[in-house]
Amino acid sequence: MLTGERSQDRPLEELWLDGAMPTDGDRAAARSLAARMGEFEGLRPFPAVVQELVEYIGRPDFNLDKVRQMIESDPALASRIMRVANSVAFRAYEPCTSVAKAIVRIGATNLGQLSMAMAAMTFFKDLGGVGMRVRDHSAGTAAVARELAFRMGLSAVSSKVLLAGLLHDVGKLLMIQTGDRDYARLLNQDFSPNTAHKREVQRLGFDHAMLGGHVLARWNLPEPLPQIVACHHQPQATQGKAGVVSMAISTLRLADTIDWLLAQPQDPDPTVLKKLALSPDGVHAGFGEDTLIDLWEDLRTARAEARSLFR
Repeated sequence: MLTGERSQDRPLEELWLDGAMPTDGDRAAARSLAARMGEFEGLRPFPAVVQELVEYIGRPDFNLDKVRQMIESDPALASRIMRVANSVAFRAYEPCTSVAKAIVRIGATNLGQLSMAMAAMTFFKDLGGVGMRVRDHSAGTAAVARELAFRMGLSAVSSKVLLAGLLHDVGKLLMIQTGDRDYARLLNQDFSPNTAHKREVQRLGFDHAMLGGHVLARWNLPEPLPQIVACHHQPQATQGKAGVVSMAISTLRLADTIDWLLAQPQDPDPTVLKKLALSPDGVHAGFGEDTLIDLWEDLRTARAEARSLFR
């Protein structure tokens, strides 16, 4: 995994390959991505208060009361944070009645990244149509991923997949933001998981996951978030690997598919859920054959709340 280096200073192909030897195709994709990155350099979807908050929380001597004051200085940000702190995602069995309590419940470090993710979501609120579908899917995926991590006892993974879920398709939103109508039509043709990225590679040489990971790194979101986003359409990123990052990627990949299944008019046949639970990602996450069947209604509830929460 990436350690010690700013990922935007590394060769482009290394972020999504996680140190593997790049092929000629990987290098070609990196060149295509590098050429396209210039279109997104000026996009910084973070208000000044969010940037200041993240910078301040990054200091080793930050003060929680100062964090509270910074959040309370922006009523819209404070309101969103209170809603998150009182959501199912944070096991809100008891009401969280103040920003100070919300900081403790969410965690100061997570709070900075969550603020950036929420700001990114609102940045794309006016895209309409397919943009709203991407945003709602991202919110649902985030909630499902965190619920899965919590239920499987993966506490070190839960905050990472919430943030990665919110931002995992930011590459799609960026493409739409640039006015690429052909790309918007591509997404409208088929919104099912594990399909769009294949067409993207054929058309562009890279996919939205690679783009999103690199843009998040340019926006200075800390590792491993850019790497998790960059790798979420790469099964090889988790095969035979241990550790929090590979587990987060597996959990995010599962949640990506589950959100799509939950969006369908009818629930999937139990055999579909059993097959998904016993997939390489499901096995890696510690699922049993009936794990998804047992959790299905709870996942539905978490997803519905998140779709409302992050609009």
